[in-house]
Amino acid sequence: MQIRAARPADFPDLLRLIRAYYRYDSIRFRAKLVAEGLREMLRNRACGQMWIMRDGERAIGYVAFSFHHDAEFGGRQGVITDLFIRSAYRGRGLGAIMLATVDDYCRLAGIRSMELQVIHGNRAAEAFYRKHGFRRLERTIMARELT
Repeated sequence: MQIRAARPADFPDLLRLIRAYYRYDSIRFRAKLVAEGLREMLRNRACGQMWIMRDGERAIGYVAFSFHHDAEFGGRQGVITDLFIRSAYRGRGLGAIMLATVDDYCRLAGIRSMELQVIHGNRAAEAFYRKHGFRRLERTIMARELT
């Protein structure tokens, strides 16, 4: 297995992985919108960072990480927006490797905290993240799209 920072050339593989992740978590996949966001993330490191995991040539997982600022947590904070590993590769410790990669990146960048979102009812993901030190905050995530 190899994990490395994603590059623009990884776009097709990442788009397929994102589609698979959205299908897994029942998230509406809007191909054009997702493609635009993915291209921006791969071109502009100020948006964040993505890593891709491969088994030989086969793309098997990815993690997408972006930034925001939150005084509660000391300023710049990281956000894991996606972490996905194909089902045939789960249970092998690869998710922990992905998290360790993000942790190392944060330490080097001076980022002291990160957050993520888990779809309600995804108990396996919740258990995985709790095992790795995440805790539930008493908040509700809300969003709206601007037209």
